[in-house]
Amino acid sequence: MPPRHPDIAAALGQLRPALARVRETRGARLSLLVACSGGADSTALLGLLALIRDGDRLELTVGNIDHGLRPDSAAEATHVATLAAGLGLPLRSTRLTLAVGPGLPARARDARRAALQTMAGTGVAIALGHTRTDQAETVLMHATRGAGLDGLAAMPPWDPPWLRPLLGLGRATTRALCEQLGLAFVDDPSNLDLRHPRVRVREQLLPGLRQDNPRVESALAALAEQAADAEAALLAWAVAEETRRRLGPDHWTAEGMAGLPRAVRTRVLRRICELGGVDMGALGHSAIASVDRALCGREAAVNAPDAGPASPARAPRTWDLRPGLRLRLDRGGLRLGPAGGPSEGS
Repeated sequence: MPPRHPDIAAALGQLRPALARVRETRGARLSLLVACSGGADSTALLGLLALIRDGDRLELTVGNIDHGLRPDSAAEATHVATLAAGLGLPLRSTRLTLAVGPGLPARARDARRAALQTMAGTGVAIALGHTRTDQAETVLMHATRGAGLDGLAAMPPWDPPWLRPLLGLGRATTRALCEQLGLAFVDDPSNLDLRHPRVRVREQLLPGLRQDNPRVESALAALAEQAADAEAALLAWAVAEETRRRLGPDHWTAEGMAGLPRAVRTRVLRRICELGGVDMGALGHSAIASVDRALCGREAAVNAPDAGPASPARAPRTWDLRPGLRLRLDRGGLRLGPAGGPSEGS
């Protein structure tokens, strides 16, 4: 047991609210798979959780993923095994086989997440060592890619099964915590490889921003929290609006939709598409924008005193959302149905 330290107490004050959120749905006794690479962030997380496991009724298992991409990865996996044994915790580990090539960080992340989910099984939350620094980096990366509110919200503290209890702590803090907890950690040299976009944000962009605002990480993390709150509010409004407008399982009234804020209107359209089983990532923003323009144009034409029934804006429009599924807008509203014949939409 390490000596009590004010920084440890402060870190636990950040960590415990995240655990409380999980308990709201998982019960008082929590089973956690703690993903640990041996780096400072995940080692600090593991040490903090181990410190309170008995008093906070935590069942902890250490999960380690060896990507097998560097000569030192086997030694790092051994380090994690030693760390787990020293804390008296069970260990689950696996080694991945990934080919070096384009998109390696994203492929490694997806493979790691899949492996951790397999390790955890059902009913077990997976604790990740993401920090406020990671959150700031993610906000900047998403912003430069043109993300919306959901992208600016970055990483939520609790996104079942993923739990991120350290989002209130900076990366420098986790390194200090490891020392205070008496736990050794390793540094991954790929974290300094400027070929990776995240590393360029970390090593080149954030240092410049810190010169203008030493608390830029906290500012960006606060932005993520505000974006998450705004996204949740808009989504709740859109869900209520979609439900109110539903005339049948595949039919919605469009009357008055143009009067809704665009942010709500487009979320209603996205929800309708999602209810039809559409992969919104594959559909893209342009299709929703096209439906929205047609919907607003039709309502403007209907309400225009000099617009006749033959106005082009009042003509039915269709959009193929995916193979076999079409969205139709006409005087009856919005309908999902099977595709047949050429699409009239763009």
